[in-house]
Amino acid sequence: MIETRPLTREELSLILKDAPKSETVNLNRLVKNPFEFFKDNSVNQEGIIINGRPIYFWAITFNNKKNRYEIWTVVNNDVKEQFSLYKIAKKKAIEWSKKYKEIYATMEKFNEKNIEWTKRIGFIPIQDDNNIITLKMGGI
Repeated sequence: MIETRPLTREELSLILKDAPKSETVNLNRLVKNPFEFFKDNSVNQEGIIINGRPIYFWAITFNNKKNRYEIWTVVNNDVKEQFSLYKIAKKKAIEWSKKYKEIYATMEKFNEKNIEWTKRIGFIPIQDDNNIITLKMGGI
């Protein structure tokens, strides 16, 4: 069974605990309490739960300093339902880019797997500075 809905505090904690470090390193460095951060700062957030296991989380926040919407994502370890995950994530990214016009994803370049995933769901690189890459979806 596949559910797409906001995650509970426990589900978000579980995915953050089980996800590879590459998925959580920036979030853990920037945010003290992820559930409260997303509760207070996201304009939209959801997760994908398959057979009771949270496998994916994404949220859109508005960055006041940069005057833009930004996406945050975390994928769990050992996701066997890759096609379902891809299909749902791409559909949601398109939906949100229509709603918010432009969405940005910023990550460190060491995270090649995440960069490729972000490109696959429709983001294109727009800026490459030393160790940081910024991708964008919509408004192009």
